[in-house]
Amino acid sequence: MTNNPYVIPIAIIVAGLMIAGGLYFGLSATGKATQTAPDTGTKVVANAAQLAASVPYVPYRGSANAPLSIVEFGDYQCPFCERFFTDTEPQIMSDYVKTGKVKFYFMDFAFLGQDSLTLAEGAWCANDQGKYYEYHDYIYSHQGSENSGWGSADRVKVMVLNIPGLDAQKFNSCLDSGKYQQRVLDLTKIGRDAGVTGTPTNIVGNTAVVGASPYSTFKQAIDKQLK
Repeated sequence: MTNNPYVIPIAIIVAGLMIAGGLYFGLSATGKATQTAPDTGTKVVANAAQLAASVPYVPYRGSANAPLSIVEFGDYQCPFCERFFTDTEPQIMSDYVKTGKVKFYFMDFAFLGQDSLTLAEGAWCANDQGKYYEYHDYIYSHQGSENSGWGSADRVKVMVLNIPGLDAQKFNSCLDSGKYQQRVLDLTKIGRDAGVTGTPTNIVGNTAVVGASPYSTFKQAIDKQLK
């Protein structure tokens, strides 16, 4: 037995960190989120406009002349991304994107499993037909539980039948070819190089908002950048 006064406090700290980490990963693996994702400690060093300029093929929502860019790094399987899409993104679209103040980009950070890669590839196959955000919206509106198989190629092919104007045969051929696998991997690497470690991570100008944060958090960040 030791009389070192630092032994017990250090052990308590380590145990606390292990519990906190277990809570985060436990929540992210349960399917639909029941609370806001915790801050993962992400330190993004990139600027949204610079990121967007580096990958000009990524489509955006909003006016080309909008003074501020937002880049969301997301995974189509991520339950916290679905929460952001449902609870916060519509208000950002209404107040800032549709009013010409913000350009909004969604970029892949496919890290939760094979189906994440398949779902992201599907977005680019849909983009070949000008349906990138129609696909994005439909998939998040019909998200299944993480790594349950809902995002397999066969199931994605069925889901896209519900996207108006999308040619399913062309989509299926594209998805089967693996045409966009490398693109998804490249975008995920861009996110990692920028400091992204979890989803959703939204880069608002030069500020990172991590997790499914409420609209008030985004409003504060956006208004500050616009000033």
